Amino acid sequence: SSKMKIYLLLLFSAQILQSCVGGIQIEHMGISVPTNPDPECGGSLTMFEYGGSETVVTEDEDVRVRVENVRLEGNCYFTLYSRRGGRGRTYYLTRRGEHSVEDIGWSRVRSVRKVECIILD
Repeated sequence: SSKMKIYLLLLFSAQILQSCVGGIQIEHMGISVPTNPDPECGGSLTMFEYGGSETVVTEDEDVRVRVENVRLEGNCYFTLYSRRGGRGRTYYLTRRGEHSVEDIGWSRVRSVRKVECIILD
């Protein structure tokens, strides 16, 4: 149902915002987010390919990679896409560390987008 889709979108958005600002309170009819004094983040996403090659991404980028696993480092978050231009299947990297191809659900990555933290007053 459309209510369920909206609810799931709100929960995912809350997860991303919590990752960015370090704290969040979900209320009955809305979301309360504390102000983030420093929205800048630094970090990288390393994609390990079958055969031993590595691709490191720090910003939005279209790539041509068949991943075996990926590693997220720093305090930024990224999204993997199965098609160029930030389209296709999506995998949200909101947890630092290793993510296997089994976690992701597919191996062909064609674009990566950095998730920007925002300031909400």
